[in-house]
Amino acid sequence: MNELCTRCDKKCQESEFLKELASSSERSVSDVVNRTLRNNNSSVRERSAEHTRQRLQQERQKLAQYRQELKKREEQLSYQASQDVLDKKDPSEVAEKILNDSARKGLEENVRQLTAKSQEVSDEDVRQTLKEFEQEGYIETQKGEIKITSKGARKLASNALERILGLLSTKDLGCHTEDRTGFGSELTTYSRPYEIGDDYAMVDVERTALTALERKGRLDLEVGDFQVFDETHQSKLCVGLLIDESGSMRSDYKLSAAVETALALSELIRREPKDTLKTFVFSETTKEIPAWGILNDMLSGGCTDIRAALRAFRTSVRSEKGDKQAYLITDTEPNTEQGKYIGFDRAMAGVLEEALEYRREGITLNIVMLDRAAPLKELASLLARKNLGRVFFTSPMKLGQVLLEDYLRVKKERG
Repeated sequence: MNELCTRCDKKCQESEFLKELASSSERSVSDVVNRTLRNNNSSVRERSAEHTRQRLQQERQKLAQYRQELKKREEQLSYQASQDVLDKKDPSEVAEKILNDSARKGLEENVRQLTAKSQEVSDEDVRQTLKEFEQEGYIETQKGEIKITSKGARKLASNALERILGLLSTKDLGCHTEDRTGFGSELTTYSRPYEIGDDYAMVDVERTALTALERKGRLDLEVGDFQVFDETHQSKLCVGLLIDESGSMRSDYKLSAAVETALALSELIRREPKDTLKTFVFSETTKEIPAWGILNDMLSGGCTDIRAALRAFRTSVRSEKGDKQAYLITDTEPNTEQGKYIGFDRAMAGVLEEALEYRREGITLNIVMLDRAAPLKELASLLARKNLGRVFFTSPMKLGQVLLEDYLRVKKERG
């Protein structure tokens, strides 16, 4: 039972350490060591304390050994001094011989150093713990900087997913299988007459024009001329996660919540072989990264170019088949394009243009707002009025629930 408890404690320590590391911007070995020594509640400190106990036990054994050896050496020197005195040697020379004995001085120094050593967690203990985490494959050290490995990321992702699904467990959500095959809402190669409610985006322009020409000999369209493509049901879902890393996202747990959500979503999608996840981080620039790479690969912050982030995902999935869903997570209004600050009004116009492209290309746009500032409400209102996308206002603490619930809802509807 004790062995099982110890294993459980170690697993908890590993998870907590990775969470602490993921939320920290200071990741050099010296930073982590100093932070651990200052924080009595650190998970690394808990595990380092085990090394402290082992070290102190070894040091006590060594101290007892050195003291025993020192006692023997002093007895030997005392006996030798008695012999020298009996042999009528100079007392000052006898005393000097005892004082300068290198073996005695070495043992005294060993005793002094071990006695002076701190009984608390030391720098050495923390570094030993970090070395263990590295040997277990959760972290790696590059030029003195600690990075979380893919194995460490998977552990964090699994924990995050378990936590969020636990919060959603009371709802009728989950992964569902799909008997029909194929990918996404894809057009068939044949068309049929238009019916009320059909999307005009599905109009077969060529067949519509030919129908009108056959009827009147010229291009004079009537409702009955319109032909639309049918859709075939597809089960593949391509998800884009676009995470704002501008300066304001680094407060109030926002960026940490976005990172946890990315990991949880990546773990959930990993269990759905047909689905794919593309992760982008953006501020003034946009960069595509592996979902777990967000733990190590941060941008420098700055202003917010939402249009570029939306365009990056749209162009990356242009040749992909399947339903496409983009989730853009931000707490601030768009204000930048192509590295230049242009203000909200001009930047918002660019976002609306990009949203129109999303509608033309059949991509569902979901913008997740982590703030209720007036400009964000205005952008949300415009998108809603023009039917260009969905907007969620939520808090960082509920971000993971909102996104995973929506992903699972979309999966269920497709099923």
